[in-house]
Amino acid sequence: MHNITLNNNELSLRCRLQGGALLNLATPDGVNILRPTINPLAPPGECALFPMLPMANRVEGNAFHWRGKRISLPSSPYDERFFLHGDGWLRPWTLEQRQPDSVTLALASVLPGVCRYDARLRYELQGGTLLATLGITNTDDQPFPFGLGFHPFFTKTPAMTLWFEGNGYWPEREHHLPAPWRDTLPAGWNFSSPRVPGDKWINNAFSGWPGRAALHDALDGSIVTLSSSADILMVYQPDGSDFICLEPQTHPVNAHRQPALPGLAILEPGESVTLEMQISRTVQQGAA
Repeated sequence: MHNITLNNNELSLRCRLQGGALLNLATPDGVNILRPTINPLAPPGECALFPMLPMANRVEGNAFHWRGKRISLPSSPYDERFFLHGDGWLRPWTLEQRQPDSVTLALASVLPGVCRYDARLRYELQGGTLLATLGITNTDDQPFPFGLGFHPFFTKTPAMTLWFEGNGYWPEREHHLPAPWRDTLPAGWNFSSPRVPGDKWINNAFSGWPGRAALHDALDGSIVTLSSSADILMVYQPDGSDFICLEPQTHPVNAHRQPALPGLAILEPGESVTLEMQISRTVQQGAA
């Protein structure tokens, strides 16, 4: 399996062509910003980061109606009910361009009866920042509602607080699908002031996200900042985990089953849409 390493004075990463996934994102002195992947052949859900396309998360019933036609989504090797996170994280990408501080990957996908698309995925190190850019182009002869996302696994310590703003969330119901949106956040999940996320299960999408979140570790004074052009932030944390996923998505979960298709980009043949994400780490002066 072809792995690619990028380094500068502040960051290093390893990327693999399978799934377009990152295997790590770390500092030169060995601080893992994202959960490191021990086995380079690990399933994509065990990697440090992977892209989500041509949709993020799940669609109820694994099917939806689009312009008078029922679209049945493929099965997934990692979810018995859903075409989980699309197929971009499952397929081998090709190396399109490599430079000392960046790599660009390409993917051409055909999902019979669903859609056809080309994608570009670029990882670039800019000082202490990782810039990830994911673009998708409709190569079919019919329009289709596309969605994009990134799924990073941030390392977490007991002293780490999480901060981000939001104006509501979707509670989780059976099969990890969303219940109706609520405009009041539970006290334990209101991160408008920094708070420790704890070690309990979280699997919810938050609306009204202005595109910025921060993880502050009081032990070493570091601040890991996530920025994105996405409107939705999905937060996933299994019970007792040493990581937390802060996932920028262009659309809420199950958007394909909503009348207004919120957040989905209806692309005509040849049209494209792009999602950007930045992850950076700084250390406060005077911190131990």
